[in-house]
Amino acid sequence: MPEPNDANPYAAPMVHDFSSSGETTTTFFTKPIVLQSAWLLAVLINLPIPVMFGSGVVVGPARFGMLLGIIAVYAVGVWCCTMQSGTMWRLIVGSLLTALSQLWPVLHMFVGLIAMGISRAIFFVVDENFTRIPEVISATILTGIGLILPSFAFGLVGIAVFRIRAFGSLLKE
Repeated sequence: MPEPNDANPYAAPMVHDFSSSGETTTTFFTKPIVLQSAWLLAVLINLPIPVMFGSGVVVGPARFGMLLGIIAVYAVGVWCCTMQSGTMWRLIVGSLLTALSQLWPVLHMFVGLIAMGISRAIFFVVDENFTRIPEVISATILTGIGLILPSFAFGLVGIAVFRIRAFGSLLKE
C-alpha cells in the first residue's frame, strides 16, 4: 500500500531538464570566427541581384558608394554577431531563404526600389541616375536593412518550425 507522501507516478514532470535528456550542445556555433564567416556568406549570397540592379542606376565614381554601403552593412552585422549569437543565427538561416528568392527577385527589386525612393527623398534627387556617393551609400544601406528584416523573419519561422538542434542553447537566448 502506498504511503500518503509518495509522489503520483502518473503526474507530469514539473520541469524538464534539458541537460539530462542526452542532448549535447556545442560551442562551435558561438565562436566569433564561425559567426563572422557565416555572416560574410549570408551577405555575399544576397548580393548578386541588388548589385546587378544597383549598378544599372549608379553612374561613374558613385559606384564606390555601393562598396562603402556593403562594407557598412557587413561591419554592423559583424558587430551584432559578437553581441547576440542566437539572434544572428536566426538572421543567417533566414538569409539563405532570402537568397533563394533571388531566383524570382521580386523581394530584392521591391526593397531596392523603396530604398532608392527613400534615398532620393533624403537627398532631394530628381535625376534618374544616382551620381553622388552619399545617396548611393544611403540607398545601399537601406537596401541592406530592407533585406535583413525579411531574412530575420524567415529565420525566426524556420528555426521555430524545424527546431534546428545544431544550435542547441542558442535557441534559449
